[in-house]
Amino acid sequence: MEIFIVGIVVVALMVFVSTKIKKSAGQAFVPEFIEKDEFAIAKPEGFMSPLEGNSEFLFEAYSRGYGEKNTRNIRQAQAFLTVTSGLNFDGEGAKAKSLADKILSERVLGNASGDEKVFLLESEKTEDDFSMIDFRKIVESRQRQKTYNLQVLVLQPFRDVYIHRINEMINSFRLK
Repeated sequence: MEIFIVGIVVVALMVFVSTKIKKSAGQAFVPEFIEKDEFAIAKPEGFMSPLEGNSEFLFEAYSRGYGEKNTRNIRQAQAFLTVTSGLNFDGEGAKAKSLADKILSERVLGNASGDEKVFLLESEKTEDDFSMIDFRKIVESRQRQKTYNLQVLVLQPFRDVYIHRINEMINSFRLK
């Protein structure tokens, strides 16, 4: 009888811990506005950002879901923010364009103060035997003497699923 009671307690404890883990994991994919020393960005619903210090990027986020068939090990969508010292706006833009198989759209913007230049790029590229859409927002800050490159990749079949969330992320990204 004591074994039965201990078994019930163990099962109840396992259910409790499992529920807490699922709740915590679900919270990772809720939308949030992330503010760092140098930038701010909205992380849309369905994207998770790794814990501080566990990423080689200034900002990183990725979707919960993976692709299908030959892309089953690749996230449906991923975002990365890198920064380079120096004013390398033209170089970063040229590099992004050179990695593309097909340019879908590109725009260069400036701000009123003249401190920042912005390059928006949407391109398509093929890796192995699958297609990805590559969204870029490259921002050059004369004040900081740095160039920021926000890249959002989405598997081609999932573009329509993520386009609003990608636009939210790209449009919300700003330097402080």
